[in-house]
Amino acid sequence: MKTYRQLLEDIEMVSGIGHMGKHDVKAVQDEHDQDTRKKNLGKIHKDYSIHRSQFGDFNIVHDKSKKVVGHIQNETPTKSKHLKVGLVAIHKDHTKKKIGHSLAVAAYKHLHGKHGYTIHSDRFQSPGGASIWQHLMKDPKTKKHVRAVITRKMDGDTKDIGQASKMNPADI
Repeated sequence: MKTYRQLLEDIEMVSGIGHMGKHDVKAVQDEHDQDTRKKNLGKIHKDYSIHRSQFGDFNIVHDKSKKVVGHIQNETPTKSKHLKVGLVAIHKDHTKKKIGHSLAVAAYKHLHGKHGYTIHSDRFQSPGGASIWQHLMKDPKTKKHVRAVITRKMDGDTKDIGQASKMNPADI
């Protein structure tokens, strides 16, 4: 059985979840610039705004430089207010350690609070993804909205099992 440290190393080796390199930012920026149907959904923090692409994904833009510094992949890219997060990537120069706040948390709070999105995580969580949900579970404004669900393997159906902040984290 792998240790926690080995698991973290495997996650980083597979996809670098949670960090965007310069090459990744350039590809998302090019797509963002070409997307004539993108919609600015407003500021998520004083220096950052969030845009929805025509494909249903979301890009976090540094307003001063007009560069995409974050990307939220939507596994259900429809016109609905349902967001199933498949991947969150933030450029290393715009992480909480560098700028003092989490852009992913700010984006989720903005999408839910200002635009009425229901936000679901994917079945798999990286340590970075789990820390986003931990923060939301502790926040007085969002904790009652963070729900724990069970997904049935056979049909993929989900069952709500309660407010996550009231549960033991090991049970989630």
